[in-house]
Amino acid sequence: MKKFSYSLQKILDLRNFELDRAKAELGKVNALITEQNNMLILIAHSRADVVSQADSSLHDVSYLSNVQKYFSLLDQQKEVCLQKIAQLEIVADEKRKIVREAMQKVKALEKNRSTRYEEWKLENQHEEENVLDDIVTFKATFPSI
Repeated sequence: MKKFSYSLQKILDLRNFELDRAKAELGKVNALITEQNNMLILIAHSRADVVSQADSSLHDVSYLSNVQKYFSLLDQQKEVCLQKIAQLEIVADEKRKIVREAMQKVKALEKNRSTRYEEWKLENQHEEENVLDDIVTFKATFPSI
């Protein structure tokens, strides 16, 4: 029985490589988004810490002034993080689109490969049946052999 060989295997391998690369790029962008979200969480924790400390110092005007300046700084940092997240989300959407397209290409080739494999399997079954029929016919024709 001959071995199954898919004539488009190199193209399928290339498409799988492109898919893996696209997934890796999307993963990098998602990691950057997570990093910015973690930064937002740190900013929120910093703000909460200052608020809890400020409750005990309500009568010190210079301290309250510094707290307000610190809150302004935190708000600026928060805005920068949100802008970066918005930009990264746009890039992530583009990367997701690329991943979807690469997946479709791979899926189409894999479906074609599967179809060809099933055809090859049926063809080999018919060949084996023919060989067995020939053997049985030969033995029936020449019983002394």
